[in-house]
Amino acid sequence: MLYYSGLTDRIGDVDQGDTVMDYLPAERDRGITITSAAITFHWRDHKINLIDTPGHADFTFEVIRSLRVLDGAVTILDGVAGVEAQTEKVWKQASEMEIPRIVYVNKMDRESAGFGRTVKEIVSKLNTQVAIINFPFFENGKVNSEGKFQGIVDVIEKKIIKWSEGSDGKNIQVLDITEYNEVALECEKARTALIETLTELDDNLVEHYLEIGSYMDVSPNEIKKALRKACLNKKIVPVLCGASFKNIGVQPLLEAVIDYLPSPIERPPPKAITLNQNKNAKKTATPYETQITIDPSNKNLTSALAFKVVHDNKKGMMVYVRVYSGTLHHNSIVLNSTTGKRERIMKLYQMHANLPIETTSIEAGNIGVIVGTKEIRTGDTIVAHGLKRDGVKSLSKAESHLQLHPIKIPPPVFFSSIDPLTLADTKNMEEALVVLLTEDPSLHVMYDEDSGQTMLSGMGELHLEIAKDRLVKDLKAKVEVGKIMVSYKETIIDSTKTCTQLATLSTQTDETGPSTATVSLLVEPADSDISLGAEIISRDNIYVSYPEHLPENFLIPSKDILRSVNRGIVPGIAKGGLKSHLPLHSLHVKVSNISIPPDITNPSAISLATRLAIEEALQSIKVESYCILEPIMDVKVMVAEEDVGTVVNDLSSNRRGSIISLKDSEDFFQENTNDINYRDLANSIYTPPDFTMYMSKHGDRARSSQSIIKAQVPLEQMIGYLNYLRSLTKGRGTFTMDFHSYQKAPTTVDFNR
Repeated sequence: MLYYSGLTDRIGDVDQGDTVMDYLPAERDRGITITSAAITFHWRDHKINLIDTPGHADFTFEVIRSLRVLDGAVTILDGVAGVEAQTEKVWKQASEMEIPRIVYVNKMDRESAGFGRTVKEIVSKLNTQVAIINFPFFENGKVNSEGKFQGIVDVIEKKIIKWSEGSDGKNIQVLDITEYNEVALECEKARTALIETLTELDDNLVEHYLEIGSYMDVSPNEIKKALRKACLNKKIVPVLCGASFKNIGVQPLLEAVIDYLPSPIERPPPKAITLNQNKNAKKTATPYETQITIDPSNKNLTSALAFKVVHDNKKGMMVYVRVYSGTLHHNSIVLNSTTGKRERIMKLYQMHANLPIETTSIEAGNIGVIVGTKEIRTGDTIVAHGLKRDGVKSLSKAESHLQLHPIKIPPPVFFSSIDPLTLADTKNMEEALVVLLTEDPSLHVMYDEDSGQTMLSGMGELHLEIAKDRLVKDLKAKVEVGKIMVSYKETIIDSTKTCTQLATLSTQTDETGPSTATVSLLVEPADSDISLGAEIISRDNIYVSYPEHLPENFLIPSKDILRSVNRGIVPGIAKGGLKSHLPLHSLHVKVSNISIPPDITNPSAISLATRLAIEEALQSIKVESYCILEPIMDVKVMVAEEDVGTVVNDLSSNRRGSIISLKDSEDFFQENTNDINYRDLANSIYTPPDFTMYMSKHGDRARSSQSIIKAQVPLEQMIGYLNYLRSLTKGRGTFTMDFHSYQKAPTTVDFNR
């Protein structure tokens, strides 16, 4: 894409390690994408902001935060492997964010590539309607030829586009489809199926067809108009094909991005929250917030979301932002409405992967980088008056509290110890960890006071391995990283016997003399009966419910009282439970009473009283009433039919797994969908014949008889599972896993290892 748009003068190669977007040494060494990279280029008088995201499950947060700021997505599938297990997971994430998509079926030059088979899998597994806008063309112009893949048949324009073998992809021939009878016949079938599908979704195309009376004579512009409308409404997914390694099919994909994916103004207005200005609102946390939408055309309000932070040795922290309204200017002052702090933007850049290109402004709909700020982090909202250099003073109260919906951070499940090589290396290690966690919030650091060890937790084995490489090789931290372990938690059980004592403690400030703040609370297990009024304040399922009537203190607002209570609870539970001092999980803190004398003006007194109260409550619980929790994962294993018995036996007998279901891969994705039976739809839709399948009978057999095993397995049993699965299935098995819940661990589990 970058080469054909004129942005680069060469085509990168993953195998050679000289790609533009995969620029990290670890990415080039491993041949995979680890971190998302942004770049801006032009095609057909349009500006395209491209973000290249990873495909590995361990780096799912990179995908989540990229999808959060995108308007459209291109899903690249392997023409041999088809729709793989991880594809379904990322597709679901894009569906939740309502992002229009197109699909590019790559590697059509490979043995056993099946375009038609992959299209049917898109329908049956990803639960969507498709529109085939081009299909493979082989040498000699024979649909059933055993020749090489040479180009594509453009269904809409009724043309053949052929690329010269061994070229850089710029040498293109456009052939008349009537010269090849078999191809013309197949194109007519594809065009008929395409128009019939679109007429079910667009009345204007129906009227146009009735005027013309022939599928082959329907105007390409009318087809594109109807297809664009259906794609933007998420009713259909255009499908293209190509062979990127042979430089075939990339230009039509770029055309499809322009023709079918939305511009920023065609997307629904972004949602945000701001303070409720209703003076009669109740004195609780939530009534102060109200949902609003941001008008992208509002030039008087600049709003942007920080979705990624990268540390540069020369430029410092580089904050990637998506601007939703107004314009960001260099050397201007903005407000981080998440923290309430003013920030000065020293410089602005557009990114060319890892090469920043300086610019004076970033307008609405674009992605850029801010340099010079100190405390902007991933998920923070930036606001300013759109027309002024000091855009903070002119903001209204509602605008200064405006916050775009934050980016969800999945909880880490693996961890390993990390220690400085010498005592003198401690400061360097701590500074490097701050940078690492700022860049990747899905990593988490915890300090164990009893052992004196620092624990680094992440999304998976490869995630932690890459984090270690980043610490040692890039950030030059002199550390020793321990082996990967599972993140166990601790909770309490049987609250009727263990938590009957209320903890009531007082604290006094130096300024107020004998005046004291008093907090009474009860700690109990968090279960399904938690009232809707309880507020979750931690990723470890720590819930808080407050007394019905809050104390009246004219110097401390009600929202600050509640915020101070939460600030006291978090450090109060940080020491963990009495049994093993593991992090506490699934607790419900019932605050029954808060007493604040009128002369107390510092809300920190409330935080201190809360922390002391919860520490006493936890100490009063008997040690035997604590239990260890282990993370349980939802595991989906995709294997050939003949390997099902071996894998099921291993999961249930050797790994303490519970088998939830065992289905044919075509049936698996029919759960929890609407009334459309996508498997029946996949069997009935038109797809071109897959004559490339003759090349590999083994590949055809393996791909046509796959099953999916769904199980719930303790995470501790899944460490190193990929290599073991491959040995069981002769390299053909794959799996994905997502966090399900924490459950009570058997007493035989060694949570210290």
